[in-house]
Amino acid sequence: MVRMGSIMTKETKIIHSGLEPKNIHGSLTTPIYKNSTLAFNNYKDFLDAKKNKYTVPYYGRFGTYTTKTLEKIICQLYSSEKSIITSSGLSAITSTIFSLVKKNENILIVENCYEPVANYINLELKKCGVNPIFYKPTNESNLEKKVNSKCRLIYLESPSSLNYEIQDIEKIVKIAKKKKIITIMDNTWSTFLGINPLNLGIDIVIESATKYISGHSDCFCGIIACSEKIYKKIKPTIIRIGDFVSSENCYLTIRGLKTLSLRMEKHNKNAYKVYKYLQSLKEISYIFYPPGDKGRNFRLWKKYHKIGNSLITFSLNKNNKSKIESFVDNLKLFKIGFSYGGFESLILPLENSFFYKKDNKAFWFRIHLGLENHDDLIEDMKYALKKYNKS
Repeated sequence: MVRMGSIMTKETKIIHSGLEPKNIHGSLTTPIYKNSTLAFNNYKDFLDAKKNKYTVPYYGRFGTYTTKTLEKIICQLYSSEKSIITSSGLSAITSTIFSLVKKNENILIVENCYEPVANYINLELKKCGVNPIFYKPTNESNLEKKVNSKCRLIYLESPSSLNYEIQDIEKIVKIAKKKKIITIMDNTWSTFLGINPLNLGIDIVIESATKYISGHSDCFCGIIACSEKIYKKIKPTIIRIGDFVSSENCYLTIRGLKTLSLRMEKHNKNAYKVYKYLQSLKEISYIFYPPGDKGRNFRLWKKYHKIGNSLITFSLNKNNKSKIESFVDNLKLFKIGFSYGGFESLILPLENSFFYKKDNKAFWFRIHLGLENHDDLIEDMKYALKKYNKS
């Protein structure tokens, strides 16, 4: 029998991490502690909490018992010294970057990163005098040439947003360690089930728990996993800028975690089935889907990632407004909407194809394959494409 503390699979860790029924009256679910003010038993307890305000409950905005439980779970799942819970995945990224760079320093950012991150870098961080330098995700020598004495951070997304280009993480880490540069990786695409970047030498891992981890499209939450040394730089900044995640959202994130491995299997299966269907269509110009790629992208995906996910980006070859409208509006199971990772399938029209400039005539979409039956999803697409062809 496997005992806590011995080697366990991640699937089992997900279920048992953070469970302490004896401390919460036998409950198998984490209580929601709703408090702004905490009352201390005596002056000594107050001073102890003040001294350790980032690690024990002190004031509601610093974190509640519910928040601390989620932090403990993330540390166990990522095998990290510390973790921080934030109000969203974006706040986890922006707060981390803001904590670690200052005026006249450089940050290297991967091209085709999450658009809100690029907007923050270009429109907000520049105001502070920080110089962003974008690098190609598929060219490590290009990255190394851009490194200089003022470079403090390298920000990775692997795969990158929308076209899912895989980075050679080990090569980037080698460059960063040589130059003593801190590395940050957004791991939302794969989750800790697919890859643990900390084991590859990445310094900071971030996930938007809004997506796969919570899994029900009903809460915002971000996570940061890192060393204690880096934690001491990020956590005070997060407190000072007033970032806060509610106990309700932490509870929903913990609840979602328990079924993550099962849901990821279903997302992956549905995505592969739909990918194979899309491959057969004359209406489709291009498809981006790492498990189905060829060459470098597929090799790196196989090297670093244990699982696929729910996302496919594809293009329809006729960029005609009436045809696009007919296709989208005749989908009944795929709902039009942002984000991904929830139980329902989604389609997002991409009016700007900045991530792929070889074909400006096609119209692009990103789809998230939810937990429905894949045959039903394919039938839904067949019907919409039939209307697309007739319009």
